[in-house]
Amino acid sequence: MLGVAGVAAVSRPQAIGAVQVSVSGIVQIAAIPLLGPVGAALVAALPVLLDRNEPLKRSFNASQRVCYVLAGAAGYAFAGGAVLTSVREDVQPVWLAGQVAAASVGAGLVNAALLAGVLQLSSAGSLRVIFGDLLRQVISPYASYALASYMLVLLWAPAGLAWVSAVLFLPSILVIQWGLHTHSSEWAIRHEVLTPFVQALDLRQSGAAEEARLVGEAANAIAVGVGLAPTAVDEVTTAARLREVGKLALQGAPPAIVRRDHPEAARRVLGSVVFLDRPTYLIAAHQERVDGQGGPRGLAGESIPIGARVVAVAAMWGRLVAAGMRSDEAVSRCEAAVGLSLDEPCVAALRRALELNQLPKAVAG
Repeated sequence: MLGVAGVAAVSRPQAIGAVQVSVSGIVQIAAIPLLGPVGAALVAALPVLLDRNEPLKRSFNASQRVCYVLAGAAGYAFAGGAVLTSVREDVQPVWLAGQVAAASVGAGLVNAALLAGVLQLSSAGSLRVIFGDLLRQVISPYASYALASYMLVLLWAPAGLAWVSAVLFLPSILVIQWGLHTHSSEWAIRHEVLTPFVQALDLRQSGAAEEARLVGEAANAIAVGVGLAPTAVDEVTTAARLREVGKLALQGAPPAIVRRDHPEAARRVLGSVVFLDRPTYLIAAHQERVDGQGGPRGLAGESIPIGARVVAVAAMWGRLVAAGMRSDEAVSRCEAAVGLSLDEPCVAALRRALELNQLPKAVAG
C-alpha cells in the first residue's frame, strides 16, 4: 500500500473546472479498512514527508492528511467496520460499502473543517459560511474516492486477492491519473479557444478584457456560493466572460441598440461552437430583471435561469469595479438593486465572497 501511495502521490491533483480530484485520496480511504488507523496514517503522511516541498509545508500537509484519515478511520469504526488483515469470507459487500462510505464522509468533513479554519484565519470571514462552501466542493471528489476505494477493498478481502489486488490496482491508478490529466488539459484548451473573442472585443473597446476577467471570476465565486454543480459553475463562468462579445456583431450600431441587442447577438457570434450552447443561453438571459422589467423576454424572479441571475450580479459588480469603484462599494451598490434588477440569494453570495476575500482584484491599466 505504501508503494501504491507513493506512485499516487507523484501525480498532483487535477483541476477540471471547479473540481479538483486527487488519486491519492482513493489510496488513503482504501488504507483505512486494509491497514487500520495507524497504517492508513502512515500511507497518508509518508509520501508527503518525502516530497520536495519546504519542510514547513511538508509538515503541514502531512498533519492535515493524518487528521482527516484518522477521522475517516473513526467513521469506519463507527459504522462497524473491522480491519481486514486477511482473507475474510464473512465480509458482506453491502455492509462494506456503507462502512467505506462512512470513512469517506468522516475524512471529507474533517478535511473541509481544517481548510475552513485556515481560510477563516487568513480572511477573518465567517467560519460557518466558509465551511459550508468547502463542504459543497468536497462532496463530488470524496464520492468518487469512496467508490474507487471500495472496489480495491472488495478485491482485497471478499475476493481473496489480498496484496495482489494492490499490485493489480497500480496500473489502474496510472490510467486514472492519465485520464484526469487528459481531461484537465482538454478543459484548459477548450477555454483557451475563448480568449480570442475577448481580445477582439478589447481591441474595439479598451478595457473589455479586464472587465471580462473581473466578471468571470466574480461569477465563479457567486456560482459556488449559491451551491451550483461544478458543470453549472463552468457554464456560468464562461457566460460571464463572454457576455459582451455580441457587440462584435453590432459594431457601428447606435449605442441604445448595442445595449439592448448584444446579449442575443452573442448567439450569432458563438452559435456554431457546440460546447457554448448553454453559456450563450445564459448570456441571452442575463439582462432579464427579477422585477420583470428586463429583456428580451420579460422574465421575472425565479423564472430567470439561476445562471443568468448569477451573471447579472457579477456583471454589475465587475462593471463598477472596472470603472474604478472599490470592491465593497460595488457590493453595496448591488445590494441596493436587490428585488429590482438583481436576485437576493446571488447578491448575498457576492457579499460572502467579499468577506472571504474570493473576489478578484482590479489590475491597473
